Amino acid sequence: MSAPTSRKIVSINATSRDRSPGLRVVNDSLEQLGEALCRWLADIRAPIAEELFLLADGTRERLLQTRYLDLRQDIERDWVQVIEAFRHSFAESRRKPASSSASTLEVPDFDGLQLVGDEELSERIVVREFAAQLAETCDNELYPLDRRVAALLGHDEPVEGENPLAPGNLCQSLADASAALGLDAKTRLLLLRRIERHLHQALPGMYREINAELIERGILPDLKRDYRRNNSASATSTATTAAAGNAIVAALQTAAEALPAGTGDLLGAMQRIAAARSPGGFFGGAAVGATDISPASAAIGDSNNLVNVPINAASISHAFLASLNEVQHTPWQPGAGIAMNQVQQVRDSAAAQQVTPLESVTIDIVAMLFDFIFNDDELPASVKSLIGQLQIPVLKVAMLDSSFFANRQHPARRFLDGITGIALHWGAGSHEDDPFQHKLATLVSRIQNEFETNVEIFGEAITELEGFVTDCEAEAASTLNVAAEAVSRREIEDAAWERAREAMQPVLQKEIPEAVANFLSEHWTALLQQTALKCENESATWQEALDVADQLVWSVAAKTDADERLRLISSLPMLLARINAGLNRVGTSQEERNTFFDSLVSLHASALKGSLTQAEAPSVPPVAADTAATAVMAFTPYAASEGDLLVTRRIEEGVLIEEVVLVGAPPMRRARDHDALEQVQGLKRGDWVDFIDTEGNNTRERLNWVSPQKGILVFSNHRAAKAISISPDALARQIRDGAACIVETSSVFDKALDGVMHSLNAA
Repeated sequence: MSAPTSRKIVSINATSRDRSPGLRVVNDSLEQLGEALCRWLADIRAPIAEELFLLADGTRERLLQTRYLDLRQDIERDWVQVIEAFRHSFAESRRKPASSSASTLEVPDFDGLQLVGDEELSERIVVREFAAQLAETCDNELYPLDRRVAALLGHDEPVEGENPLAPGNLCQSLADASAALGLDAKTRLLLLRRIERHLHQALPGMYREINAELIERGILPDLKRDYRRNNSASATSTATTAAAGNAIVAALQTAAEALPAGTGDLLGAMQRIAAARSPGGFFGGAAVGATDISPASAAIGDSNNLVNVPINAASISHAFLASLNEVQHTPWQPGAGIAMNQVQQVRDSAAAQQVTPLESVTIDIVAMLFDFIFNDDELPASVKSLIGQLQIPVLKVAMLDSSFFANRQHPARRFLDGITGIALHWGAGSHEDDPFQHKLATLVSRIQNEFETNVEIFGEAITELEGFVTDCEAEAASTLNVAAEAVSRREIEDAAWERAREAMQPVLQKEIPEAVANFLSEHWTALLQQTALKCENESATWQEALDVADQLVWSVAAKTDADERLRLISSLPMLLARINAGLNRVGTSQEERNTFFDSLVSLHASALKGSLTQAEAPSVPPVAADTAATAVMAFTPYAASEGDLLVTRRIEEGVLIEEVVLVGAPPMRRARDHDALEQVQGLKRGDWVDFIDTEGNNTRERLNWVSPQKGILVFSNHRAAKAISISPDALARQIRDGAACIVETSSVFDKALDGVMHSLNAA
């Protein structure tokens, strides 16, 4: 492939300045700044380590906590390496010739344009944002410093990108130094963010010291700030931009289209719209150094070239930022504000007419996002009101932080989704005394009142919100524990009852009097159930209970010879005593005992005579009767129906437990619920279900526990000491009949972003 070609525009003033006294003074200032920064880095090791410990202690995300603690350990162990790496990188940057828009302009060959990797791209964006925010923080110090450096280098006015003392070089050196710890890309960016917080406080003082040193050397000692724009410098910048405009716009479009689906599409669309709105060349000759076109632009050219398209969204104008702050602090009116898009009002304001084309597009995109949110019928009005108060903070985030649209884990996006996640507790709407409503209102108000440019306020809010939710769930755990224990206990009791019925089945199949059959199927089966809860089938207690049942049946049978009569007479005292002992264990009332024993006296008398009276003739055993009844029911309308939902309610330890089961539904009828049952089987802890009563009232409950034995689902909510215990087939029937509905959860931001993308693609 042929070597790239380029056009060069060479200034007639370009000289060999390396040997000039002015450049030596600049290098002395660079050395002074480098040493000051190295001392400062040594001082901030302990504070950053402590901050990371607090961050780890304040998060409940295991991976994030590990990242914080690992970085803290690396800092405590290897921070000296970071300082030395910074010293080396900053010294190397001093040896590079300063770029100058007036000396050489190289328009790159865009045929060889390639995308950088995602990690490198993210780091470039963060470094540029870092530098731009520092430049704004140090604006009062950089104004005279830029002019003194320009004078030392032989220029009447500062040339953009020429001052080697500007934040750009030192930010890049800090990024290079973070690599000395062998960190991955995400952790390096985390470290840079921590360093940035401290550098905003320290760097202005360092610049003041350098300015003072230059004043002592007689470099523009009487310089005063001039707020008038230099026309010649502006004209030079505009001409320079126009020379490469068309090629750069085309290259940006190609690069944006090659980004991953979704993010690249949106950012590429924003860039294309901005380019289309620009009347004169590349973005109409706007201050190219003030806006970040898209992450794709970070791949274009070298960061030291003059035509450096990657621009930073953090440097939006003070006037426009001030206008946003004024709107942000305007008292919120929930009644009218739910449907009011404040971002649209900002877009139409006079201050917004002065922003760059890309900033204008950003405003439009954010306005569209809130339009989709406000028009979402699934969001309660209370949620829209809360989100509405965040319109201006979110707009500022989008303009200050270039990663906002691309990063799903961005604190502002996570907080918006946190609001809608909390809203799942409410269903159709929240109550005024709802603790979640109060907490969200407090956090939203804090952001609205305190947010200026520090995006981390959203991260602090989401951390506080997550902690609050965890605490509330811990308080509600007592209700869940009572319900879960009740379900577990009921399942164990049901299993014991089945064991008892199966054990009594052979006994009840024999020909026995009705009184004995009823006694065995009710009282003695209850005794066997109680025994089954504590004993296995092979235990002596279990076998003794079965032996008593067998003896009772034998005792009422007709005795035809003298030996059997004598045996019955001799065994009756012990048999009656064992029956009484069993009845004591299950708490049978004395009245029920008397009735049974009176019948038993008559039955034993008949047995001794060798016959049974007509009144004492055996009837169909209860279990057989149940079987027969079921057979009859198969031909009745009830059996032909789809079964009934049986609802029972009881209070345990102050908790209302509502049990719902499906009864009377034959297998063929249950099979019709197959699709709904699949939905039920897909539920997991934390999912939400709306229950709708016959009057249309909606109650939203969260699935908090599933029994391991029968899959019984236990739902509860924080609003009341109440739990719903429902069998899977019963819930499937409710879903099929519209009496229950599984709540679909999705990111409100992602949903709105999808709507924006469809609108842009359709335009």
